[in-house]
Amino acid sequence: MSRHSLLTTLTLGIWLLGLPLKVMTQDAPLFIQGGFEDATATDDSYNTGGTISLNGFTITVPTNVLVQFPAAWVPWKDFVEDKEAMIGYEINAIGNFINGEPIAAQILAYEFFEGLNSGFIESIDHEDGSMKISAGPTLRISDPNAVFSVGFDEAPFFTADDESPSISSFSGFPMCIPRNSSDPACPASNRPFQGSGTFMAPFLPGDFVTFQGIRRGNEFICFSIIAENVQILTLGDMVYVRMELGLLGISNFNPNAELAESRFIGFVSNSRATVALYAMDYDPCTGEVTDRIVAALGLRGGGNEQNKFEYRADLLTGYAREYRVVTEIDGVPKTRTTKNNLLAGTYVQPVNVWVQGEQAIPGTPPPPYDFSQMPWLTQGVGIDADGNLWGPLDPFPQTGVIIDAPQCGDLSATDFRGDEVDTDWVPSATLLNDTLPLNSTTTLVNTTSEVVITNATPDDSGVARKRNVSSGRWLTRARLEAEVSGDDDSQTNRTTAA
Repeated sequence: MSRHSLLTTLTLGIWLLGLPLKVMTQDAPLFIQGGFEDATATDDSYNTGGTISLNGFTITVPTNVLVQFPAAWVPWKDFVEDKEAMIGYEINAIGNFINGEPIAAQILAYEFFEGLNSGFIESIDHEDGSMKISAGPTLRISDPNAVFSVGFDEAPFFTADDESPSISSFSGFPMCIPRNSSDPACPASNRPFQGSGTFMAPFLPGDFVTFQGIRRGNEFICFSIIAENVQILTLGDMVYVRMELGLLGISNFNPNAELAESRFIGFVSNSRATVALYAMDYDPCTGEVTDRIVAALGLRGGGNEQNKFEYRADLLTGYAREYRVVTEIDGVPKTRTTKNNLLAGTYVQPVNVWVQGEQAIPGTPPPPYDFSQMPWLTQGVGIDADGNLWGPLDPFPQTGVIIDAPQCGDLSATDFRGDEVDTDWVPSATLLNDTLPLNSTTTLVNTTSEVVITNATPDDSGVARKRNVSSGRWLTRARLEAEVSGDDDSQTNRTTAA
């Protein structure tokens, strides 16, 4: 072998030996979804990080991580304290490998991600607050505030959403388990529906329901129950909303990554309604929510049997962890609180499916996931009701991202604003015509004409109020309070049942 050939061989060999190290030192995508094995907390601080064990991986959990549950954001410390109840649950950790170390950016928790069940209600126990499914389990609503039933508070992380009701008919009209045979908050007179739209409708034996939740012994503790064969429709300016999907495709700076289409799919109880979609931005100091218009859209095809609406778009930036849907009638926002203390006319939808950019070219290094455009991770979500500041993730699960922690000054002088919301909604057409914010559309989607507002004013019946939740550290939903129309307001409250 010539000296030149030997030198070439040695050079190639050294390069090949170093290739695994080079690959290991690159950021690489982390997506682990599987059975929960264990979790640790670094210390006792409110925003502590730690580790989580999934599918044989031990993943670093940064400080300031909030675990996403169906209707709650739970501090890592609280998650670890209750870990024994969740061993074996299906947990999704999304992040990056940094120098070979797996670091999570987002953690989502369910018992099973596709844990959807269905069946007929066989019987209802009013006093016990439970429903027996024919040839199936007994259901309870995870209802710590006793909104939909007599109440159940033994699954605080997996609660039903009692602000954007997740217990409803197909149309989104809220439903309930009566506390007794003459429960005024869940009146039997609402089946078949003939009364005011300000009261819930009771479940009945024979209803065909789909439900999601967790198993506890011989019972199923539900955070979502939908009566699929009950379609309660509203007239006038009364509207309820039900969301089916909030899927966010995340853009990636790497050209070797595909962008997934973002989709928000839902239903309304009023065929006259259109909806406006807002991204919910959090002030990194006060936690105050600012709603940023994304799009205005009508019912699919201009109208359909399901009163279904869909938003589909490639979103390149301006992401949020939660989105708000606000209904409009004739271009005027319609949001109110009912006599059951539920929200009508608006719905807060957490993103429940996150799709990062996927590798486009086989045989090349996989592009790392991009979290740089998620301000709730790069800056935080502000203080909570206890005055604790939730700042950026540390360590941040992506190299090259400059983290500028918010300068909030003296926290003792900072008021918590995360439980407030401005109910003085501006018509979406006004917002879209006045300025074109990030990711907004300029016309009403899926209808035959643009929105035109003439001398329209927002519904002034609502005023901001504090939320009503069992733990201010967990839920970040703001709640509305509005003047409830009287039962004799037939134009406003009249509804029909299909």
